[in-house]
Amino acid sequence: MRNLSVIALSMMVVVPAVSPKSAFSQEAEPAASSAEASGAAPDDAQTGASDEAGRKPKPKRTKAAAQEEAAPAPEPARFFGGPAEPNHYLQTGLSVMPGTGYRLIVPYKDGQFCGDSTGRDNKRVCAHSVPFFLDFQLSFGVAKRADLIADFRFGLQSDSATVKNSQGARQFAFAPGLRFWLDQDVVLKFYTTLQFVYDYGNFYDVSNSDYGVRNANGLMYDPIRNVGFYVQFGETIGLARWFRIDLDVGLGAQIRFP
Repeated sequence: MRNLSVIALSMMVVVPAVSPKSAFSQEAEPAASSAEASGAAPDDAQTGASDEAGRKPKPKRTKAAAQEEAAPAPEPARFFGGPAEPNHYLQTGLSVMPGTGYRLIVPYKDGQFCGDSTGRDNKRVCAHSVPFFLDFQLSFGVAKRADLIADFRFGLQSDSATVKNSQGARQFAFAPGLRFWLDQDVVLKFYTTLQFVYDYGNFYDVSNSDYGVRNANGLMYDPIRNVGFYVQFGETIGLARWFRIDLDVGLGAQIRFP
């Protein structure tokens, strides 16, 4: 009898504790089942996985995105200035060069006046300085290592080879041709030219027009893409009036567009 009383008392304590839990479980299961049936995603699937602290992990950066962020913004194109370029391809240039030199003349006829400083007309060879001149040059880069050029030479002094009886003239010459760059894509580069020369002057007792060939060799430095400075040594051979060799030197500056 005593044992039955203990068992009855134990059931009175355990049954109330188990019953609420069983009721809650029965009510929660239909709710979960209805959510799954409707196709709704769990909270974690909608909001993304979280770490232990409840924070969302940062998305991983791809290699391409990292390279795009690391690459600097391209520099805008400049019409004038900017870094120096290795060649003058498709650029139009204007150059100015003052200079002077030395000349040798061999007349084709005996006694022909050729500007000898001693005044003797029967000199077979005349040697004297080339009058100071100013060269203007137009150029266009037809290739990475070649420019089309045209030189215009204006004499700043009267030419001694034209002077007789106080009459003299100043030189004018036109020399179209090509300039070739010898160095491989650098801003400090050597060049050489091949040109045809037409020379005009009011010479005494000789043809006013002269024809010949010219070669110039120089070194140009481009501090920026539109400006260059150069030193040049040139040789001109004239054949029409007389046999003439001019050796000249000059310092010049060039501006280019675009």
